[in-house]
Amino acid sequence: MGLAASLLPLLPAAGGVIALVGAGGKTSALFGLAAELAGSSPSGVLMTTTTHLYDPRLERGRAFDQLVLDSALAEAAGPWGAPVPGPGRRVVLAAWAEPGLDKLRGIHPDRVAELKRLWTFVLVEADGSKRRPVKAPAGHEPVVPDSADLVLGLVGLACLGRPMDEAVVHRPERFGPVTGCAPGAPIGLEHLAALCRSPLGLFKGAPPGARRVLMLNQADLCGLSPAALLDGLQAGGPVPADLILVGSLGPTAVKCRTGDARR
Repeated sequence: MGLAASLLPLLPAAGGVIALVGAGGKTSALFGLAAELAGSSPSGVLMTTTTHLYDPRLERGRAFDQLVLDSALAEAAGPWGAPVPGPGRRVVLAAWAEPGLDKLRGIHPDRVAELKRLWTFVLVEADGSKRRPVKAPAGHEPVVPDSADLVLGLVGLACLGRPMDEAVVHRPERFGPVTGCAPGAPIGLEHLAALCRSPLGLFKGAPPGARRVLMLNQADLCGLSPAALLDGLQAGGPVPADLILVGSLGPTAVKCRTGDARR
């Protein structure tokens, strides 16, 4: 089952806003979702960020129809030149390209509610991870818009069994206290479960009414079956998610197996 097919039953019938947080595949999920949702989108799919996004013009396999940059979007309100929605269109929207970097500057989170009225689906990369497979957020992270209908939290399973240090974890100084994993200790499923359960962890900042989905990505790299991963993750009790997905994300395809998780 594809990622979009797994998420659609948790979204409002007319579409909605999906905010992506965590690490280990957010951008692949962003563009993979857009590709899957485009065919069923009367007014298209808008991809944006409230933090930073690697410039898709510089990355292989990032399919989109238009890139729109408008510096006015860095502010909470004010006029701007909105791109025209259309059936099946995939548009990337940001404030500007960061000088000397390969990244786009994100929009103000308050703008997302306005975009939600124009586009069938709005996909928001709301967190940064410096390409590490796992992270714990800093005080200012993630930047989840209040208008999000669903928060998709990603964890890259390539972190399992590896030492808890800055080569593997983004913000290890946060990850340790949140998960109970000591510096240099191997990261286990119990630590990922703690990351999901903690109010300072993966779903930090999720709006109260938003659905929560945990995506365990990079399952092909960890050597455990989906059933073993789901059982190990919830050995100490359920994680606070409406759905858990286990699979492997790629530039153009998603394969998932699902397990229910009740709050």
